[in-house]
Amino acid sequence: MVKYLAAALLLACLLPGTGLKTYAQDQEPISAQSDLDRKTVKGFIPIPVLYYTPDTRLGFGAAVLGYFKLPSKVDTSYTRLSTVRLIVDYTLNKQTDQLLDWVIFTRDEGYLLRGELRHRIYTDRFYGIGNNTSTDDEGRYAYDYVSARFAGLKKIGARTFVGPDLQVTNYYDLELDSLDENRESLLQAQRIPGYQGGLNSGLGLVFLVDSRDNVAFASSGIYLEVSGYHFGRTFGGDFNYNNFNLDFRKYFELKPNKVLAFNTSFNLNNGEIPVMRMAPAGGDRILRGYAKNRFLEDNFAGAQLEYRFPLFWRLGMAAFAGAGDVFEKPSDVTFSTLKYSVGSGLRYALNPQQKLNIRADVGYGREGVNFYIVIGEAF
Repeated sequence: MVKYLAAALLLACLLPGTGLKTYAQDQEPISAQSDLDRKTVKGFIPIPVLYYTPDTRLGFGAAVLGYFKLPSKVDTSYTRLSTVRLIVDYTLNKQTDQLLDWVIFTRDEGYLLRGELRHRIYTDRFYGIGNNTSTDDEGRYAYDYVSARFAGLKKIGARTFVGPDLQVTNYYDLELDSLDENRESLLQAQRIPGYQGGLNSGLGLVFLVDSRDNVAFASSGIYLEVSGYHFGRTFGGDFNYNNFNLDFRKYFELKPNKVLAFNTSFNLNNGEIPVMRMAPAGGDRILRGYAKNRFLEDNFAGAQLEYRFPLFWRLGMAAFAGAGDVFEKPSDVTFSTLKYSVGSGLRYALNPQQKLNIRADVGYGREGVNFYIVIGEAF
């Protein structure tokens, strides 16, 4: 695994980021230019993709990251960073991914537009439901899916937004592997919703407060997102369930470029939840000591703390710790099953001015070590 880390960091050092233009940061006054002369801050970064997660193993491909900030019509400020990504990749687990996603602030941040279009061929693992599953019961299943997500949030106050979010995903061409010659797949044996695929379609409402100074690498401010969704036949879907999420982040700049970040999140569901949308403990964003789908249940709650600081040149580092668990009901959470994760990682600035980073994290949990190499901060 170490050779993957080294290869990714070497590749990052050779990226053509040094040839990018340097642009002004948020809220920087422009005294020498009239409003008519001010131009949109924009650029793009072509990126050869190389990453590693426990769920994909080594992945490689290509990506283009476009970004821009629009000048205000009323003062000398700019919107925060808007990004559009196009990614195509392939993994050694024979997974493919084609993803177009965007986070766009309109002028003066009157609206926040978020969404994605995606096609993926994925191979996943399933160990059963709950905290007492065994690695001996690991079963694999493969499926294709196409998905679309569109959210349009309107500004209703100082960096406060609210609006609808439509999500549609079709899971198809499922293939279930038997555990061995005498045992069929747990997904099929337990008739877990989604084991035959299906359409997952729903509509939700999102409330967002985002006062971060930089959406790619915040050093101050908060991020609070509360959302609720109903998925089901009302919207043409095959699964009837409700989903509620809370994501809270707080950032403290202890010294220049040294940031302490806190995050807590809840993913709560009830109803007929397809296995692909059950709440996991782990992944590259929270509880990084665990593969994403090692533990699944109806609900998840967790929190984490991360300290980020510069090293030299374009390199930085982070140390993190977190705890959380999946559960059917709150009484299921006990100290004996509570998941913890500690670790650290390197950061390489693809674009120092806009603070766009690639990260290589090593997380340790109850079942050992996991590695992640991805673009963007965990939170």
